[in-house]
Amino acid sequence: MKCPKCHHNHSRVIDSRQSEDALSIRRRRECENCGYRFTTFEKVEKIPLLVIKKDESREEFSREKLLRGLIRSAEKRPVTSEQMENTVDTVERSVRELGKAEVTSAQIGEFMMGVSKLR
Repeated sequence: MKCPKCHHNHSRVIDSRQSEDALSIRRRRECENCGYRFTTFEKVEKIPLLVIKKDESREEFSREKLLRGLIRSAEKRPVTSEQMENTVDTVERSVRELGKAEVTSAQIGEFMMGVSKLR
């Protein structure tokens, strides 16, 4: 891992633990050259997920697009940003658990409706 301060290529791991979301690993590192300490995060690389739209076109799944739509729909409702983030996390997890490379926009909508009924 390259040091952000001196750009030396070797560092050692001081501490490792799961991040708060349990989806990544947080590592504290120390540069072997200058002694600078910094934090890195490791995430599992996810396979690209394609969404099949109503017109049969395909686009890459976008968590940000899902969140933007949720924010727009909840503008005048007492919903916190944390609740919206959790909803998007749950929907993305559900879609990825299907184990398919492609999912329809209707399926994503069903997951969104199912999660919002629980809250």
